[in-house]
Amino acid sequence: MERDAVDMKTVRGLCANGIPFNVLRNPQFVEMVNAIKRAPDGSKPPSYQKARTVLLDECVQDVEKDLTSVKDTWYTQGVSIISDGWSNVKHRPLINVLAVNSRGAMFMYAEDFSGVKKTGVEISKLLLGAIETIGPSNVLQVVTDNASNCKAAGREIEKGDENTKNIASQVVDTIRDDNFWDDIGSVLAITKPIFLLIKFCDGEGSKICEIYERMDNMMGEIKDVMKDNEYASYYSQVEKIVLARWEKMTIPLHCLGFALNPRFYDKNYLSKMAPGGIPRKVPNQDVEVVSGVMATFDKVSENEEEGRVLRDQFARFHMKKGIYSMAATQADAVTMDPIDWWSTYGSETSELAEVAKKVLSQPISSSSAERNWSTYSYIHNVKRNRLNSKRADKLVFIHSNIRLQSRFLDSYKAGPHKKWDIDPESTYIEGSSSRLQEMAWENLDEEDMEDGNGKRQRLD
Repeated sequence: MERDAVDMKTVRGLCANGIPFNVLRNPQFVEMVNAIKRAPDGSKPPSYQKARTVLLDECVQDVEKDLTSVKDTWYTQGVSIISDGWSNVKHRPLINVLAVNSRGAMFMYAEDFSGVKKTGVEISKLLLGAIETIGPSNVLQVVTDNASNCKAAGREIEKGDENTKNIASQVVDTIRDDNFWDDIGSVLAITKPIFLLIKFCDGEGSKICEIYERMDNMMGEIKDVMKDNEYASYYSQVEKIVLARWEKMTIPLHCLGFALNPRFYDKNYLSKMAPGGIPRKVPNQDVEVVSGVMATFDKVSENEEEGRVLRDQFARFHMKKGIYSMAATQADAVTMDPIDWWSTYGSETSELAEVAKKVLSQPISSSSAERNWSTYSYIHNVKRNRLNSKRADKLVFIHSNIRLQSRFLDSYKAGPHKKWDIDPESTYIEGSSSRLQEMAWENLDEEDMEDGNGKRQRLD
């Protein structure tokens, strides 16, 4: 394509999207064009959805890294926190937070106050969050407007500073207390079995045949931990809380999954003590398990005859009659996947085998559905046609802080990209960082815009 044709396509694209011609002076635009030129043959622009989700988040992280040099000055020069309120085109009240020192004004974030009364307490929470992020020792002042609620926020911050000092002193004393760390160790040891069970349940895969046993093991592991420490007397309370939660979650299908796992009938498995010093027993000797098995058989059976067949076949299975008495069958019960085991050895109890393969294939939590929402929101955001405040916050963060960084480059002071972020055709000057710079920038004229060869460049 000829150069003139390329230029025309560029101008048409700018005009069609309402983009000011001043963007042609933007070094980021030039970098974009150069990257496109170097792209492999057949490359396509990123999709609309990818740009507004994945790439937008990655760009925020990239800008965060580039701001390290700016943040480093906070420790040596200090920072002023500047905050102001505004309503966007949707009439949502926003309050922004900027960190300002000699390196300019770094946009941190904007908070959506929709549905929140802008009292001094609420505003102080926003500002205290910024102070904690920057570091209280690095903040020299907080600058807001003179509204009464902002003044009240200032008083809350000063009050909070005294409270923080008192709390900090208590924290230091606590950290130095050996008993505190002993207590932390006990808490971690007690909650570790609970965490591991939750992690197991949250994973992918068919785990319904193991959840019942793992729940029993978890209680035994907690008992083992607590019997040797000062909190042993609290075990009954912990057990009561955990079992109350389990009773809300467990279903008869868990019992059937446990009872149909051939591994739990293995002699070596049964000969070992379970955690907590409790002797293991086969599933068919557990009243709760058998009750759950019978309840499930009643639900899956279309008539009494089917239920009777399942009960008879279950008895044949757990009593190890027929094919289930073979040495190979019992050995493979320990090593084979339960579903594969039933597919291999379930021919003599075909109805029970079909039930077993279906039950043992089921998950035990809704975590996969929750994870799917993340994928769904990436593919099809329900608010895709209206810019929400969170995405706007990311866009403003990137926009403002890329400009902030560029102002300290030599290319910003001279050459084709000189003061590229000031549009001489616009009466508006960016309300954050640019306003803090020399207002003489507004006086740009064509004589200021010379390239390296001394040729004047048109601004339009």
